[in-house]
Amino acid sequence: MKKTLPLLCFVSLITACNPSYKLLKVKKENTFRLADYPTYGFYDIEAKGDTVSRNFEKNVGIIKDAIAKNLQTRGLDEARDPSLKINIALNVQEQLQTRQTDFQTDGLPRYMGQRRYSWKSEEVVTGKYREGTIVIDLVDAANNRMVWQGGASGIIPEKTKSFTEDINQVISEIVARMP
Repeated sequence: MKKTLPLLCFVSLITACNPSYKLLKVKKENTFRLADYPTYGFYDIEAKGDTVSRNFEKNVGIIKDAIAKNLQTRGLDEARDPSLKINIALNVQEQLQTRQTDFQTDGLPRYMGQRRYSWKSEEVVTGKYREGTIVIDLVDAANNRMVWQGGASGIIPEKTKSFTEDINQVISEIVARMP
């Protein structure tokens, strides 16, 4: 019993610290190696419409900084005329969490008159959350061909201690998967 208690505590601590995102499957060319590219640069991000939040530019800057920091640790330098171009695709959607009503837990049938009772099951909204996906495309600038693609997807927490730390963790895991 004394040996199992620390093990259970460790397992519960590890599972509690699991990130709320999953890494997407990597697509790459067989000959791609990050070390073959000395410089990188970003494509311009164009966004418009009602979906662009007040913090969009700031958040994109945080994402670009995280990518730049991780690529610089791998030996690449940022340049105006890069050998590797980076495209960032972001998608954030608000989702609804629903449940199905149940006769046993959601009340009795309603009396409709003349000994007729009616009850029907319905979808009830129980909560809202935001789900986001980031995809990073690496494009060979010489022949304008995508050589690597990776990303992450998951639920975006409403309240987070540090958005920058969360992004840095996700981006470092994505960049670590580059050969």
